[in-house]
Amino acid sequence: MIMLRRLWILRAFVLAPLLCCASTLLQAQQYAYKARYDSLGTRYDKSLPLIERYFITANHGAACFNLGLMDEIRGNAKEELALAEQLGIDSLLSTAFNHVGDALNGSAEAALQLKYFYQGLHYAQRSGNPNFIGTAQKQIATVYKTLGDLPRALGLLKLALANVTSDYQINRTCCHLSDTYRLMGQPDSALYWAQRSNVVPRPEEDSYGYARSYYMLGAAYAAKGEMRLAEVHFARAIEVADSFHVMIPLYGSLVARGRMELEAGDIPAAIADGHRAMHVSSEGGNLEGLVGASDLLRRAYKARGEADSAYHYFELRVMYADSLINATNLNKLQNMAFAQELKEQEEEKLKAEEITARSRNIQFGIIALIVITLGIFLLIFSRTAVVGAKAIKNLSLIALLLFFEFINLLVHPFLGEITHHSPILMLLCMAAIAGLLIPLHHRMEKLITNMLVSKNNRVRLEAARRTIEELEGSRGGTNAS
Repeated sequence: MIMLRRLWILRAFVLAPLLCCASTLLQAQQYAYKARYDSLGTRYDKSLPLIERYFITANHGAACFNLGLMDEIRGNAKEELALAEQLGIDSLLSTAFNHVGDALNGSAEAALQLKYFYQGLHYAQRSGNPNFIGTAQKQIATVYKTLGDLPRALGLLKLALANVTSDYQINRTCCHLSDTYRLMGQPDSALYWAQRSNVVPRPEEDSYGYARSYYMLGAAYAAKGEMRLAEVHFARAIEVADSFHVMIPLYGSLVARGRMELEAGDIPAAIADGHRAMHVSSEGGNLEGLVGASDLLRRAYKARGEADSAYHYFELRVMYADSLINATNLNKLQNMAFAQELKEQEEEKLKAEEITARSRNIQFGIIALIVITLGIFLLIFSRTAVVGAKAIKNLSLIALLLFFEFINLLVHPFLGEITHHSPILMLLCMAAIAGLLIPLHHRMEKLITNMLVSKNNRVRLEAARRTIEELEGSRGGTNAS
């Protein structure tokens, strides 16, 4: 019965953490990623479960991306990562690191982006979930696409497509495949993958994915020279993106359709789309859209023979291009500041882990010292135990090593500060400590050995006396009989 009780207690200790982890994972499955702008700041409400706050934060970040709010995306990504680290769920950590990489936009930050995307891949592989693995591979591919390494981007995107399972990620991966093939001058392949990206049934389920898919279809048809089909798909992308305030597909479709109309000779339609793209990009503060729209209007007015208007939009284009360069430089500084904040956050986490590990090691050292010390005292004061000098020497040596390691754990942080982590100085300090401990150890060993020798002699004499008494008693009994 006692053994059964012990087994049940042991089973409870083993199963409790597993049940806790399973409960957290089940809670995570109750929530979904869907772009929702958290205008009320619900993500800061600490009365809510941590897992719920994480998903509110992640979905707020997706909404900020759709709206093109880059500054807000950075801060939100850092908050999302902090929440994911507190939860400790690999799949959420993977997503959080991917969002941090997304926040570091621009080809100048490619190395940092890759760092965080590869961390996302590491946690995705730890989770064992193929959808998260494919998502991380897709994120890495976007960096290579931005850098112009299209073959490598293509290879990674195909790996990603073999892993992703959700419609959300199938849509994104196929859109990137279509765009990559279009940039490589392969319009047929671009159209094939754009068609495969069209997996979102209704725009309200994923407004960005739905609009982006139609934008890619329009771009692929335009690359093939099928202007009517391109116009139909651009029109649908513009309609959905405008209704749901999704910035990138909106101004992208307007500029792309305007260029197509200009090449077809429909100048009034090109001018109308150019003006609308200017308005949309201006509202969203998107300089890339303003550069594209002003260039489209410059070309359209020049084709219509209105030199003054063409020159006006030429000047605007130069101004917006300069602003874009300045904004890019400012963005680099902001990205550097953001990266530094993340680095400091990582360093603080590592320091906290080191302090926890050191505290645990010190506790283990104290326990070991107590056990060895109690063992030695039990041997000294035991009335029956007979211990040789060799055993005492071995025990005292183990005790010395444990004591030295215990002191090392205690003084290591202080020595590091004093010596600035200089290996030579730290070695000299530890050698000096050892030099003080060894003579003390020899004295203690000699004292304990002497005590045990005298105790052993007493024990042996007592045993011999009892033996003699027993022998004399047995002889006396024999004679009497």
